[in-house]
Amino acid sequence: MLWRFHRRIFLRMIAFWYARWGEKSLLILVASLIGVITALAAVLLHTMVERLDELSLKLSLSSMDHKYWWLALLFILPMAGIFLSYLVQRYLGGPRYAKSLSPLILNLNRRRTGIPLSETCTHALSSALSVGLGGSAGLEAPSVLTGAAIGSNMGGLFNIDRKKRHLLLGCGAAAGISAIFGSPIAGVLFAAEVLLPEFSVSALIPMIMSSALASVISRLIIGENQFIPVLNASWDNHAIPYYFLLGIACAAVGVYVIKSAYLLSDTLKEKFQTPWKRLFAGGFALCVLLAIFPPLRGQGYLYIGRVFSGDPKQLVEAAPLLAWIPSDIAILVLIIAAAILLKVVVSVLTVDSGGDGGIFAPSIFIGAFTGFAFVRLVNLSGLATLQEFNFVAVGMCGVFTAVMRAPLTGIFLIAEVTGSYMLLVPLMIVSAVSHFTANFFEPFSIYRKALADNNLLGGNREQLLLRRQAVRLSLSRRFQPLKQDTPFETILKRFEHSSDDVFPVLNEKRKLLGLVYKNKIITAMLNPEICNCLLAYDIMDEPKARLTPDDDLAKALTLMDTFKVNALPVCKPPSGEFLGFIGKDAVFGKYRNMVQEENVL
Repeated sequence: MLWRFHRRIFLRMIAFWYARWGEKSLLILVASLIGVITALAAVLLHTMVERLDELSLKLSLSSMDHKYWWLALLFILPMAGIFLSYLVQRYLGGPRYAKSLSPLILNLNRRRTGIPLSETCTHALSSALSVGLGGSAGLEAPSVLTGAAIGSNMGGLFNIDRKKRHLLLGCGAAAGISAIFGSPIAGVLFAAEVLLPEFSVSALIPMIMSSALASVISRLIIGENQFIPVLNASWDNHAIPYYFLLGIACAAVGVYVIKSAYLLSDTLKEKFQTPWKRLFAGGFALCVLLAIFPPLRGQGYLYIGRVFSGDPKQLVEAAPLLAWIPSDIAILVLIIAAAILLKVVVSVLTVDSGGDGGIFAPSIFIGAFTGFAFVRLVNLSGLATLQEFNFVAVGMCGVFTAVMRAPLTGIFLIAEVTGSYMLLVPLMIVSAVSHFTANFFEPFSIYRKALADNNLLGGNREQLLLRRQAVRLSLSRRFQPLKQDTPFETILKRFEHSSDDVFPVLNEKRKLLGLVYKNKIITAMLNPEICNCLLAYDIMDEPKARLTPDDDLAKALTLMDTFKVNALPVCKPPSGEFLGFIGKDAVFGKYRNMVQEENVL
């Protein structure tokens, strides 16, 4: 009762603000609050990862005198992180918990902005356990998802028009990137390029405000957090051809990252179909790789700094299990190859085995080692003498662009986190070449590839509009259920007093068993000798297709046209409980309403 009273006062205050200063000022106010809250969530995530990482380090140092205990910890800690993360996702995340940005991109594409309140904290807790205890993944995707959830729920709290809430999700995503990296420009560009490609210029103002405040709050609490050395060196004109070549190399590596990530993920799900089997099988493989190549653990920013230093000894010393190899050069080559080829493998194993995280940081990590390997080979060949740290920074941008297909984000992200604004021209060259070349071999980013493979993106205007609406919003719950043993006489009475063309046959748990169509009833009526002996079981047909409440209207209409039916049953997964029908008339009616709304806007 008290909550309702305060809620009523709060809404009146919002209505007063809206009437006095307008919608734009209200959006900027809400965007600012989103930026502050998202920054606090990102700081909490960063702190949890640091504390867990310190705990892991203390446990490892305390067991260094006991070789076998130390090896056991290398295995146990990442597995423990994945296990705890999976428990958080399963029991706190809910059935729609998503660890990738692909579902968020799809929802924004369809103008669906509802995100459960629980996701404002579950992503942070789940990813902190995974990464803090040694799993190999980035914190940026969880931070973006957390920010989007905060934006969605703030939109509901302030009673923002649903048509504008997708902008608030973008504000939260921009704030998440800004707070984690301390890069407000990159945060805005990421939201604009990856999440809201159809944004308008006016949408930039709330996102800029949200991103800027998130960066300020993050710096005030955790400091500069400069995990990559600041670069102030200029670039040489004679190095321009090599930047073009590096762009091609980064494109090849980026395409490898995308294709290998999906191939490994599909293979893991196909071979181990239950979550617990994937957890133990994938977790075991992950722990073996991380024990052999410790630089692949965590986000990898520590080792990016060592690559910038150009001292290979620090990389060699980081892999004690490779000490049996007599040559330090061979160990270094093996570590660099593992960083480029296996970082995506351990990242996929971390996430798909039960952990949480993103491919954002791994892409930057792979790019740093790609740039290092490229420039070191050129220098050793004697073809030219190039500045290694410049190519390491530019390589980070190249692979990031090839994987994310966000060239502007890549340019300004690396420029901001390294302070290398003098490298803007090389960054632009490598980003453009990498983006252009990668499109020849893989036209979609790592986030949009899954959506494109399932035909969830693209299409004409009609399909795009219908994809924005879920089946649940047009569901008809007006039906007369039958049982398998319902006699034909009862069916006939219902048919005579009803305008329905189809009747569902359900069991005691309301699971759909079949459908009795109007034409089957009429056919049975023409045979009076046998019709009185018939039951619903005898004349029901297997449903030609089933839909779920989360399917879109475009899919519903396509299936209706394919099977030449006017209505399809909608069942709740995974129980199969029958919820109702979706008909063509409802789809066309919803489409007409959406067209009218589009024309008004």
